Amino acid sequence: MSPITRSQRYRRIVTVLVDEGFGTVLDQLGIRAPWVAGVLRRRSAEEDPSLSPEQRVRRTLEHLGPTFAKIGQLLSVRRDLVPASFADELTRLQDEMAPFPYEEAAAEIESAFGQPVGELFATFEREPVAAASIGQVHLATLPDGTPVAVKVQRPGIREIIDADLDILRTQARRIHGRTDLGRRFDVVALVEEFSRVLREECDYVNEAENAQRLRAAFADDPTVSFPAVHWDLTSATVLTLDRIEGIPFNRLEALDEHGVDRQEIARRGITCYYEQIFIHGFYHADPHPGNLFAMPDGRVAFTDFGRAGVLSAEAKAHVADLLVAIIGQDGELAGDILLEVSRSTADVDAIGLKRDVSNLIRKYYDLRLNQVDTRELIVEVMSLIGKRGLVLESEFALLLTTLATIQALGTAVDPEFHFVESVKPFAQRIVAEQTRPETMARGLTVTMRRTLKALQGFPDNVNRALRRVADGDLRMTVRPGGFDPLMSRVEQAIDRLAFALVVSAFVLGFSWLLAPTELPWWLEVIAAFALVCAAGVGVWFFLSIVFRRWRQRRHDY
Repeated sequence: MSPITRSQRYRRIVTVLVDEGFGTVLDQLGIRAPWVAGVLRRRSAEEDPSLSPEQRVRRTLEHLGPTFAKIGQLLSVRRDLVPASFADELTRLQDEMAPFPYEEAAAEIESAFGQPVGELFATFEREPVAAASIGQVHLATLPDGTPVAVKVQRPGIREIIDADLDILRTQARRIHGRTDLGRRFDVVALVEEFSRVLREECDYVNEAENAQRLRAAFADDPTVSFPAVHWDLTSATVLTLDRIEGIPFNRLEALDEHGVDRQEIARRGITCYYEQIFIHGFYHADPHPGNLFAMPDGRVAFTDFGRAGVLSAEAKAHVADLLVAIIGQDGELAGDILLEVSRSTADVDAIGLKRDVSNLIRKYYDLRLNQVDTRELIVEVMSLIGKRGLVLESEFALLLTTLATIQALGTAVDPEFHFVESVKPFAQRIVAEQTRPETMARGLTVTMRRTLKALQGFPDNVNRALRRVADGDLRMTVRPGGFDPLMSRVEQAIDRLAFALVVSAFVLGFSWLLAPTELPWWLEVIAAFALVCAAGVGVWFFLSIVFRRWRQRRHDY
């Protein structure tokens, strides 16, 4: 497969946007490559006017390919970024794709390890058991008889993702510079976050390290299982793990047919998640029911480690305080915590935010514990944050999303599952740890050290500032944003005016040469020579304008 170029992906993206009725987006972004106009003049015959805007966005992301489908999935859980109706529709984005041929998978394995599949494995099933946007999984057996699962990356997928991310970064800079909305949500930072996540998912060594870290953390826990990594058969594009024999949590009928205690496996799986989050600060960040298995021996097994969350001690304390505040109906504390873990480029009504959070918590106050849908509560909290002009820090947003998904997972497997009852001991444990005398003393020591350091440097900083004031060297730097489009229009106007002056000079010069005059012949020769020089300067000026615009468009695209 020949590598895809950036221009090819641009053409594909523009074509899909136009076909789905989003051609005006191109105008708003100022994309005016010569071939774009031709695409804009046509509309797809398949366009369905009955589709809602949410459905059209979801279908567009699916047609744009794996990069945009993945980003849509990430946005579906960020209710602080997208409206609820769009988030609900984006949850329907599918990651499944048609499998690629066995020959391509075998070629990728041979390229990674320098040996044919038949020498590396005793058996290797040609048909994959699962195929997603980034890779597919084949069942195999090692020469020593160990059953394994081999994930092989889709050929050429990394080049497509790299091209898409490059395009997204360019357009993110455009949106950030031209719109208030882009600056408010800092779309450049969001694209960088998405880029990091996608690159991690494309690196199977990273996924193997995540699996190994969790396996080591729960090596002594007899209730859960994490597959071992076979490092000699793992690379950036091939991942080999122990095969998991069990029933996925999303096959409820099969669980019942095999007599699985659904309440017990739900408890074991969810408890393991809480320990990952609140004890180890490193957790499996994709708690999809299809990624957890009930094994024949009663253990719960985890798969798919492409995305993991890492929590700092401060973040763990924040989430514990937030859960305790929600459980204790303390809207004031919950609002303070949300302000601490959010960011915004505009002024925020803190009092209004706390009032909204208090009203939201009060909504659930009179419900019995088994009636509280904690997932809905967390989703509403995230939506409220977005409406108030705040954006959650990615670390905290991922954690809240995971907790909401855990609630849905537990309820699906065990309808009697109580999220609040199950998470309360872990939250209280963290709060208790934070209030232990040795912990508080350690925190106080760090704070005093930082304060002392700041105080020691304070006199020097003040003297330096006063000296600059006395020398008249105190400067204030103002960096306004959003002026790029205006400056571009000013440059275009100046170019046109200068070019008009040059053309006017040509017209006057030729008119004067063609008109009968009584000037000496040598003066006419000098004038003609000057006119030729002016013509050369005019051509050079015209070409410089064209070249500058061409370079600007290449930079934009």
